[in-house]
Amino acid sequence: MKLLLFLSTLFLAAFSQRIALFSPPTGTEVSPGQDVTVQLVFGNSLTGVQHLNLVISMLDCAGTACPTDAGSGLETPLFVGNFTPVFQSGNLPPYENFTVTIPETLSTGTNMITVAHSLLVGVSEMPIVQYTNVTVSTP
Repeated sequence: MKLLLFLSTLFLAAFSQRIALFSPPTGTEVSPGQDVTVQLVFGNSLTGVQHLNLVISMLDCAGTACPTDAGSGLETPLFVGNFTPVFQSGNLPPYENFTVTIPETLSTGTNMITVAHSLLVGVSEMPIVQYTNVTVSTP
């Protein structure tokens, strides 16, 4: 019984810590070649977290409906590197801003910015990969 309680607590602690994409908001209009600030937030946690890496990418939906599952593919990487969120001004949880350039070849219509984030959580350093996304509009 104690093992089951321990494992369920570990599971809940691991999956309650999520990365969130605060900016750009859904529906933002972006143009090919434009620089866009992507703001990623990761809530403060009592459980130990080690951020491993981050990929910010653009999925060109090419005039079709974008997938609802952010983990269905990354397509064109815009940033690959470290994620080191910190407390800054205001009431936001720890966050980091990234400036990325929208690909020149992006189709018009609805497209998707996808973030893949890998991390180790807790004393056992359980590996997790998280995905989040936002749809943007390209004129």
